[in-house]
Amino acid sequence: MGTFIYLSFMVAVGALIGGVTNLIAIVMLFRPHEPMYLFGKRLPFTPGLIPKRRRELAEQLGKTVVEHLVTPEGLRRKLNDSAFMAGVVEEGRKWLKRWLARRETPAQLLERLGIRSPDERLEALAAGQAAQAYERWSQTWRTRPIRDILPLELKETMEARIEQLAGYLADRALEYFSSVEGKQQLSGMIQRFFQERGMVGGVLQMLLGNVNLVDKVQPEIGKFLRHAGTRAAIARLLWTEWNKWIDYPLATVEEMVGRRRMSEAVQAAARGLVRGSGWLHRPLADLLAPYEQDVLDRFVPQAAAAAVRLLGDQMESVVAQLGLADVVRDQVESFSLRRLEAIILAIARRELKMITYLGAVLGAMIGAVQGMIGLWL
Repeated sequence: MGTFIYLSFMVAVGALIGGVTNLIAIVMLFRPHEPMYLFGKRLPFTPGLIPKRRRELAEQLGKTVVEHLVTPEGLRRKLNDSAFMAGVVEEGRKWLKRWLARRETPAQLLERLGIRSPDERLEALAAGQAAQAYERWSQTWRTRPIRDILPLELKETMEARIEQLAGYLADRALEYFSSVEGKQQLSGMIQRFFQERGMVGGVLQMLLGNVNLVDKVQPEIGKFLRHAGTRAAIARLLWTEWNKWIDYPLATVEEMVGRRRMSEAVQAAARGLVRGSGWLHRPLADLLAPYEQDVLDRFVPQAAAAAVRLLGDQMESVVAQLGLADVVRDQVESFSLRRLEAIILAIARRELKMITYLGAVLGAMIGAVQGMIGLWL
């Protein structure tokens, strides 16, 4: 009975010593937080290991995170995950719908981005681009004839309407000479005709009379303009002028019209196109309404895939620019010692308890061995 009590006592003492020793060792990892002094000398093992090595711990955690946890390869695998991609696409669609629901206009968007007077700036931009485009185009085509520059469809359309143009000109001339103004103009022409003939003209005018002559000439002019031969002659004249004009090089046309005037006309057309469309002041939702479903079904997934692909290709530089190691180090260093202790305990509490229990078990085994040795001696 005495032997059993002795061995039990040795086992209990060994377990107590082993468990308490390991518990003290664990506590000394965190405590004390500050150095302790006795008679002006710092006591050993103060402060605790983690308070003393907090900077080294922070740096090592940062390196561990970058080299083994949050690596470019791991992030790239996450980006290529189908579930992640589906989530990105869905969030992109939700964001686009919220953005369109704001009924924001392009002008408001540009002003919000810091671009003031977007109408004027866009008109100026369009005019400048149009002028540059015209200059490049004219440099290429300046020595070429107009017939080589005109689109075939436009050339055929204009040629098909020459006959109509001849009839239109004849009808307008007929309408003019049939009017009061035309009759007055005709009377003036006859008057000048007689005046230019001197005495002979005066005699003829006295014999014929101006009014009677106008009344006789006016119907004849009408017959002349209505005659099919006259209209055919006008058409032939237009054809001749048309063929002559399209054989001119562009440089000749620029000289006739004025190169500067042509450039200004192009710029004015570009400004008018921007100003007349009014799209800058229409809600983006209205502008995109005909294409909204295509944008949601096709553009958003394609844009998301392109963005993810670009991010994946640049992942190494992105991670390097983020400086995750420095972020982790600075964050850990900013923690109070109590918070850092709580974090470590929250992660390793179970393992630390097992270490304490292991110390008690080892102490009990050592106590049992010592007890048996004591009995044997």
